[in-house]
Amino acid sequence: MVKKTYLLFIFIVFPFVLHGQREDFRTWYNLQLEGELFNLIDFTITPELRLWDNSSRLESILGEVDLSSPLTKFFRLGGLYRYQVDYARKDINMHIHRLSLYGELDYRIERLRMAYRGMYQHEYINYNTSENGKIPETLHRHKVSFKYRRKGWDIIPVVAGEFFFTIKPERIDYEQKLRITAGFQYRLTKDININLHYKYQIEYFENNPLSAHIISTGIEYEL
Repeated sequence: MVKKTYLLFIFIVFPFVLHGQREDFRTWYNLQLEGELFNLIDFTITPELRLWDNSSRLESILGEVDLSSPLTKFFRLGGLYRYQVDYARKDINMHIHRLSLYGELDYRIERLRMAYRGMYQHEYINYNTSENGKIPETLHRHKVSFKYRRKGWDIIPVVAGEFFFTIKPERIDYEQKLRITAGFQYRLTKDININLHYKYQIEYFENNPLSAHIISTGIEYEL
């Protein structure tokens, strides 16, 4: 137990000794409530607070509602709505409405868990207060992930790849983004999980493409 306490301390302190580029150090805090409606529909409600600029300034506040239903043992169909207020820009706050439909496939082969999610998404920015606010940014995104769990292991290795493809409007057509993740989850206690991930993200078909290297740590407490 003493070793696990030391490990928890390291994961809490570790992000604060990392050096980001300019304003890159961020922290996100969220609370997730899960349940069922009529034994048919699963729901998740997630409010979230995000800080940036060395975690000293408010970046955004958002809330997300996810409704889904398992159609088979391995496949579920769902939709989500997100409302987000972004304070990062100095000239104007961005009010974002996001509507998404997705299908999710989850399959296990002995100790290996494979998951795939395909999502079709509409996003409106400043719907009533900007010239193009009622023209949605439409994209589809695809994520494949693998987790390996072995009996007696507290550590679960995780690898994932996610691809974003924007299809309209024309001003942002052909925008594509790839995000690759590798890391692990560690079950510290019955109620506490911690994780460490490395993410590589790159944009395509851009004049000044963004290439990002991200290290993230997380602590989850399950009531």
